[in-house]
Amino acid sequence: MKTFNRIVVLLFLLTAGLNTQASIVSDTATVVILSVNDMHAKIDNFPRFKAMVDSIRQTGEYVLLLSAGDIFTGNPVVDQFPEKGQPIIEMMNLTGFTASALGNHEFDYGQEVLARRMNEAQFPFLSANILPDSSSPVRFRPYVIITLENGIRVGILSLIQINEAGLPDTHPSRLEGLIFPDGLKVATSYASLRDSCDVFIALTHLGYETDIELAGILPSLDLILGGHSHTLVKTPSVFNGVMIMQAGSGLRHVTKTTLKLSDKTIISRQAETLSITGFRKQDDELLRLIAQYNDNKELNEMIGTALNEISGSDELGSMMTDAMAAIAPIEIAFQNNGGIRVDNFPKGDITIKNVYQLDPFGNEIILFYLTPAEIRSLILNAYNRERAIDLQTSGISYTVLTDAAGNGMEVEFRLSDGSAPDEEKTYATGISSYIASSYQFDHKDEGASLYITTAQSLINFIRNKKALDYKGVKRTFVKAAE
Repeated sequence: MKTFNRIVVLLFLLTAGLNTQASIVSDTATVVILSVNDMHAKIDNFPRFKAMVDSIRQTGEYVLLLSAGDIFTGNPVVDQFPEKGQPIIEMMNLTGFTASALGNHEFDYGQEVLARRMNEAQFPFLSANILPDSSSPVRFRPYVIITLENGIRVGILSLIQINEAGLPDTHPSRLEGLIFPDGLKVATSYASLRDSCDVFIALTHLGYETDIELAGILPSLDLILGGHSHTLVKTPSVFNGVMIMQAGSGLRHVTKTTLKLSDKTIISRQAETLSITGFRKQDDELLRLIAQYNDNKELNEMIGTALNEISGSDELGSMMTDAMAAIAPIEIAFQNNGGIRVDNFPKGDITIKNVYQLDPFGNEIILFYLTPAEIRSLILNAYNRERAIDLQTSGISYTVLTDAAGNGMEVEFRLSDGSAPDEEKTYATGISSYIASSYQFDHKDEGASLYITTAQSLINFIRNKKALDYKGVKRTFVKAAE
């Protein structure tokens, strides 16, 4: 692997360290840390990004290049590649990444695929609060200590978010054989890592608010470089003496943190956010590679037309659930807002690539026979996760009645013909496998897979309809209870 900027990477395991003879440290030194997060397979910006990184490396400073997780899911060219995720690993290798945190979407392709991508990566993946058992094929380190040629030691500890169910936000079936302790509790057990390094960094996939909590309990950190919440931190934030930065998402920005040290002690910290999309130069080799990846006839196939822009979760979610409800015997369908991954379908041609950008997760449709009371339970529990509408729907329209604090109290719904549901009847209800496995709701029926993904149902639906118009469609409402 090509060595950048005289960096010697020493990877330390929990059980053992690797000894090395450090070079004599000069009185002062500058270390530049470039960090991105939540790239979500957006490889099209890599030619500009690599050109920018190369230009910074040419300044002669010591440069580290880090990713705070979620490198996968969000670009069909990468997600639907025969070896899922391989294109972005190639881009990261060619750009010379130093390390990458594991984010929740690293697990979207399953652990076997992740293990193959990790083996191909010329940089380590990190997480301190993932504990694999012997059945899991993935292996990674909780942290690394990087010793620069001038002897300065940079420690990088990584943590991943967990949700209220104690798991990262991905399909639970893809997490079998893994245990996820609370990241903040785990972090404190690594406080002694401070004694083994001159610069102590947390490379996290926790979200900005949790990064602030981390700074509160681990003040020995110099810097937190975060991800997960897609927060663009333009001005350095300092909490409890710890600087916190995050670079948005989609490889549109990079954080540049400059540390000046004297006798191995940080004497100044500066950070700024740089625009990748605004950088003029591009790397020729990566331009050629990405052109080859994007030349995909299957993904570029036109399957229908949007007569008007289809925008927002109401319109896009209504389209997605109508596609599910077009499959017999489904009468009612639901789609969670978190599974709607684009802001709009522009007016005009719709391609298969558009569909996979909207719905990249590969979730299957699960059929439940639910009573009206059970349907209300699903809607209400989903609403109260964030005290906001979370489920788009087909076959019904519904209103969540809230109390003064905004908590969902009751649900009223009508069938698509305006009639009230039959309280004694069960309705064939289609939901994604993610909702079925991750959401809490009352149901006697155990559910059964229809063995078709939500994305494929939408492809079929658009092909059959040819022309779509969802302008102004809205089926979900919130009202304060009287």
